[in-house]
Amino acid sequence: MRAALYHPWVYLTSGAERTLVELVRRSRHDWTILTHYFSPATTYPELSDVRVETLSPPVSVRRSLGPLLQATYAVSRAELPADAGDALLVSSEGLGDFIVNRAKIPAACYCHTPLKILHDPETRAALKELSPRKHAMLRALGPMFSAADRRMWSRYQHVFANSLETRDRITSAGLAEAARVEVLRPGVDGSRFVRSGVTRRRELFLVAGRIMWQKNIELAIDALADARSRGSDIELVIAGAVDEKSRPYLQQLQARAEGLPVTFEPDPTDARLTELYLSATAVVFTARNEDLGIVPLEAMAAGTPVISVDRGGPRETVVNNVTGWLLPPDAHAFAEQMRAVSVAAERDLGVLRRAAIERAAEFGWDAFVERVDDVMELMAAREPVTTPLPALLAGITGTPLVPAQVAHAGSSIAQ
Repeated sequence: MRAALYHPWVYLTSGAERTLVELVRRSRHDWTILTHYFSPATTYPELSDVRVETLSPPVSVRRSLGPLLQATYAVSRAELPADAGDALLVSSEGLGDFIVNRAKIPAACYCHTPLKILHDPETRAALKELSPRKHAMLRALGPMFSAADRRMWSRYQHVFANSLETRDRITSAGLAEAARVEVLRPGVDGSRFVRSGVTRRRELFLVAGRIMWQKNIELAIDALADARSRGSDIELVIAGAVDEKSRPYLQQLQARAEGLPVTFEPDPTDARLTELYLSATAVVFTARNEDLGIVPLEAMAAGTPVISVDRGGPRETVVNNVTGWLLPPDAHAFAEQMRAVSVAAERDLGVLRRAAIERAAEFGWDAFVERVDDVMELMAAREPVTTPLPALLAGITGTPLVPAQVAHAGSSIAQ
């Protein structure tokens, strides 16, 4: 069957675009990606081989409130091509929902997060501190946006959320009841991290993923400064996509890191990022309250333990003291864990690396794609979509039992 997949902006190498790539290339259906902004030069090269149609008018990629409202209006007025497909899947981060306003084919939602500056309390608090003016505008205009968004959500015949964290935001926002939301986590391709040769682990800690203010990367820089002030000889690499609106944030990070052994690698290729994952001592994941987080999954698939903030999606993927450590968002706590890992016995690190690879293997793409394909077929046939019980329980009973020796290895390196 023919299916349509809408994402407002396709221009980055982020978790959302990775999900698009894996879905369309593994699916049994024939997909067309619809978007209001496409930049093949700055997103995953695999998307160049996919049918992508850019809708009119184009919208700004800026996520501040004014451009966001303008983009919302443009998306809500857009018409789908007559040959878009038999059913529509909306890849939603808050704005995409409005494409269903004029859609004439049945639609489902794959929600990465409802609009984060509106529905995530940690992001709202950070915005209030960074820009009181924008926060005040959000408080004034947010209720109007939310009311319109709820109308769009009422048109979805099925809703997927990428995590329990995202499902909770959906229900708290009044977009859908929990019983309507099926948690379907994205996967990770473990074959990408199979070593063709021996990759030597280096005394470095890696921050991977998009370089943007919501990722709170200053926490990693401050933790490095703390650790080195107490004699640790460790380095930090910050590697990830940077779009135009995040250039000022990158400059702020570079100023903050002056005098420290911090290397910035904006817009690394997949090959380079894979090399960094395989050579790092650990990955430092500092996002305030991540929706799910592809980075921890990729790190574990590479056999690299994760030091993460103990909030949001990483709680559902990283097993504390087994495949990494979940910590409060405090620079000293992160510094202590980085110091502990840097002097840990290779035997204990080896146990964690093996456990990380095994944990990542639980998050495969095949089951993800098969479930999406099944739902699209049911909608195209105008048949009801029900959520199977295992999917309703996803993540609640999915944490594996931890062998004692693995837990001991992780706790022995705990700060």
